[in-house]
Amino acid sequence: MTYENSNKPLMHLFMHIGKLLNDRLRSTLGEGGIHFGQARVLVSLMHHGELTQRMIGEGLDIKPATVTNMVKKMEVSKLIDRRRDKNDDRTIIVTLTSKGKEAAKFALAVMDQIEDEIRSELSQKEIETLRNPLEGVRNTLGGSDPGI
Repeated sequence: MTYENSNKPLMHLFMHIGKLLNDRLRSTLGEGGIHFGQARVLVSLMHHGELTQRMIGEGLDIKPATVTNMVKKMEVSKLIDRRRDKNDDRTIIVTLTSKGKEAAKFALAVMDQIEDEIRSELSQKEIETLRNPLEGVRNTLGGSDPGI
Protein backbone atom coordinates (compact mmCIF):
# COMPACT_ATOMS: atom_id res chain seq x y z
CA MET A 1 0.00 0.00 0.00
CA THR A 2 1.34 3.48 -0.81
CA TYR A 3 0.81 6.50 1.40
CA GLU A 4 1.01 10.21 0.73
CA ASN A 5 2.13 12.76 3.37
CA SER A 6 -0.30 12.43 6.31
CA ASN A 7 -1.24 8.98 5.09
CA LYS A 8 2.27 7.63 5.73
CA PRO A 9 2.23 4.55 7.97
CA LEU A 10 1.89 5.58 11.61
CA MET A 11 3.66 2.38 12.62
CA HIS A 12 6.96 3.72 11.29
CA LEU A 13 6.55 6.95 13.26
CA PHE A 14 5.75 5.00 16.45
CA MET A 15 8.73 2.70 15.88
CA HIS A 16 11.06 5.64 15.31
CA ILE A 17 9.80 7.53 18.38
CA GLY A 18 10.10 4.33 20.45
CA LYS A 19 13.68 3.80 19.28
CA LEU A 20 14.64 7.40 20.03
CA LEU A 21 13.05 7.22 23.47
CA ASN A 22 14.71 3.90 24.29
CA ASP A 23 18.10 5.17 23.07
CA ARG A 24 17.81 8.30 25.23
CA LEU A 25 16.72 6.34 28.30
CA ARG A 26 19.44 3.71 27.88
CA SER A 27 22.13 6.32 27.39
CA THR A 28 21.12 8.64 30.22
CA LEU A 29 20.28 5.89 32.70
CA GLY A 30 23.50 4.12 31.72
CA GLU A 31 25.46 7.14 32.97
CA GLY A 32 24.16 6.21 36.42
CA GLY A 33 24.86 2.52 35.90
CA ILE A 34 21.17 1.62 35.60
CA HIS A 35 19.47 -0.46 32.91
CA PHE A 36 16.05 0.72 31.67
CA GLY A 37 14.28 -2.37 33.01
CA GLN A 38 15.92 -1.86 36.39
CA ALA A 39 14.79 1.78 36.41
CA ARG A 40 11.15 0.74 36.07
CA VAL A 41 11.51 -1.68 38.99
CA LEU A 42 13.38 0.85 41.13
CA VAL A 43 10.79 3.58 40.57
CA SER A 44 7.91 1.16 41.24
CA LEU A 45 9.55 0.10 44.51
CA MET A 46 10.14 3.74 45.42
CA HIS A 47 6.40 4.41 45.04
CA HIS A 48 5.18 1.23 46.76
CA GLY A 49 7.84 0.49 49.38
CA GLU A 50 7.86 -3.24 48.76
CA LEU A 51 6.51 -5.55 46.09
CA THR A 52 6.54 -9.25 45.47
CA GLN A 53 8.38 -10.50 42.40
CA ARG A 54 5.00 -11.59 41.04
CA MET A 55 3.57 -8.06 41.49
CA ILE A 56 6.58 -6.61 39.67
CA GLY A 57 6.16 -8.99 36.76
CA GLU A 58 2.43 -8.55 36.44
CA GLY A 59 2.47 -4.80 37.08
CA LEU A 60 5.24 -4.03 34.60
CA ASP A 61 4.33 -6.79 32.11
CA ILE A 62 7.64 -8.64 32.56
CA LYS A 63 7.92 -12.43 32.31
CA PRO A 64 8.56 -14.18 35.65
CA ALA A 65 11.94 -15.59 34.58
CA THR A 66 13.04 -12.12 33.47
CA VAL A 67 11.98 -10.62 36.81
CA THR A 68 13.90 -13.32 38.66
CA ASN A 69 17.08 -12.72 36.65
CA MET A 70 16.74 -8.94 36.95
CA VAL A 71 16.21 -8.85 40.71
CA LYS A 72 19.06 -11.32 41.28
CA LYS A 73 21.41 -8.95 39.41
CA MET A 74 19.97 -5.97 41.27
CA GLU A 75 20.56 -7.77 44.58
CA VAL A 76 24.19 -8.48 43.64
CA SER A 77 24.52 -4.76 42.79
CA LYS A 78 23.06 -3.97 46.24
CA LEU A 79 20.13 -2.02 44.74
CA ILE A 80 17.47 -4.23 46.32
CA ASP A 81 16.99 -6.76 49.09
CA ARG A 82 14.95 -9.94 48.61
CA ARG A 83 13.38 -11.97 51.36
CA ARG A 84 10.90 -14.81 51.56
CA ASP A 85 7.43 -14.00 52.86
CA LYS A 86 7.12 -15.41 56.37
CA ASN A 87 3.58 -16.64 55.57
CA ASP A 88 4.33 -18.14 52.14
CA ASP A 89 7.81 -19.47 51.46
CA ARG A 90 7.16 -19.38 47.69
CA THR A 91 6.67 -15.59 47.70
CA ILE A 92 9.69 -13.31 47.45
CA ILE A 93 9.37 -9.72 48.65
CA VAL A 94 11.59 -7.06 47.12
CA THR A 95 12.57 -3.77 48.80
CA LEU A 96 15.04 -1.00 48.01
CA THR A 97 18.36 -0.66 49.77
CA SER A 98 19.75 2.80 50.52
CA LYS A 99 21.81 2.51 47.31
CA GLY A 100 18.63 1.48 45.49
CA LYS A 101 16.76 4.51 46.83
CA GLU A 102 19.44 6.79 45.40
CA ALA A 103 19.34 4.93 42.08
CA ALA A 104 15.53 5.21 42.04
CA LYS A 105 15.75 8.97 42.60
CA PHE A 106 18.23 9.23 39.73
CA ALA A 107 16.03 7.10 37.46
CA LEU A 108 12.96 9.17 38.29
CA ALA A 109 14.87 12.40 37.61
CA VAL A 110 15.93 11.06 34.19
CA MET A 111 12.38 10.00 33.35
CA ASP A 112 10.98 13.35 34.53
CA GLN A 113 13.55 15.25 32.44
CA ILE A 114 12.62 13.36 29.29
CA GLU A 115 8.91 13.74 30.05
CA ASP A 116 9.42 17.50 30.46
CA GLU A 117 11.27 17.66 27.13
CA ILE A 118 8.43 15.85 25.36
CA ARG A 119 5.76 18.02 27.00
CA SER A 120 7.67 21.20 26.13
CA GLU A 121 6.88 20.53 22.46
CA LEU A 122 3.15 20.22 23.08
CA SER A 123 0.40 22.43 24.44
CA GLN A 124 -1.84 21.14 27.23
CA LYS A 125 -4.64 20.83 24.68
CA GLU A 126 -2.41 18.76 22.36
CA ILE A 127 -1.44 16.50 25.26
CA GLU A 128 -5.09 15.96 26.18
CA THR A 129 -5.96 15.35 22.50
CA LEU A 130 -3.14 12.80 22.09
CA ARG A 131 -3.63 10.77 25.26
CA ASN A 132 -6.86 8.90 24.39
CA PRO A 133 -5.89 7.88 20.85
CA LEU A 134 -2.42 6.79 21.99
CA GLU A 135 -3.92 4.71 24.81
CA GLY A 136 -6.30 3.24 22.23
CA VAL A 137 -3.38 2.25 19.99
CA ARG A 138 -1.60 0.69 22.96
CA ASN A 139 -4.72 -1.26 23.90
CA THR A 140 -5.28 -2.38 20.29
CA LEU A 141 -1.75 -3.80 20.27
CA GLY A 142 -2.53 -5.82 23.41
CA GLY A 143 -1.12 -3.51 26.06
CA SER A 144 -2.70 -1.94 29.10
CA ASP A 145 -1.89 0.58 31.80
CA PRO A 146 0.97 -0.67 33.99
CA GLY A 147 -0.51 -2.09 37.18
CA ILE A 148 2.17 -0.52 39.37
